[in-house]
Amino acid sequence: MGFLLASMLFLLFNGCASQRTASGEPSVSNNEVETATSMPFSENSTIFELLPAESEARFLIQEILRGEDKTVIGKTGGVSGQIAVDFDNPSASAVGPVRVNALTLETDNGFRNRAVHTRILLASIYEFVTFTATDISGLPDQITVGEPVQFQIEGDLTITAYTQPVIFEVTAVLVSESRLEGRATTVINRTDFDLVIPSAAGVAAVDDEVILEMDFVAGTVEE
Repeated sequence: MGFLLASMLFLLFNGCASQRTASGEPSVSNNEVETATSMPFSENSTIFELLPAESEARFLIQEILRGEDKTVIGKTGGVSGQIAVDFDNPSASAVGPVRVNALTLETDNGFRNRAVHTRILLASIYEFVTFTATDISGLPDQITVGEPVQFQIEGDLTITAYTQPVIFEVTAVLVSESRLEGRATTVINRTDFDLVIPSAAGVAAVDDEVILEMDFVAGTVEE
């Protein structure tokens, strides 16, 4: 039975008022508050907005189904967020909070989808899986159209009432002055977020490790 983010990321809920976060604070729906301070956007930045129609957040998890290994993939285009690129000073670039709509995650099985939405991610309570970036490292001194760039984005991933630090490995390319494309990936353990897989007929085991991926396309924000 599969989980998500984030992904991408978006990489992901019976969080009730009595639950507490991993830091010991009372739980609060991540629909209501941001879990961390967002990175500031520099005044010289060009703002790119994630395009849901062309982007996809995914989770991948291994399970043993009827005696055979199976890779469960859940995916959605329900993503939102902004990327601020400072072409004069790339190290000052930033990423705003990225949200993945847990209600829209779909796998290849309707029963699994219901379990993910209602029993694992509790999406009626915690609609969004949120990644709040806190630092970007590895950016070059210059960003050139058509040249891929590899870097890391560090931040806080919130799934249901639990927040944990993660680092996404990112490859991105500036396709044009108005279009940015790339992939971000990380690995989490679902037990760190108290994501419990319900028992299901034929499922003998489900890995703790979950891969989160996001293939993203972003376009410049119209003034």
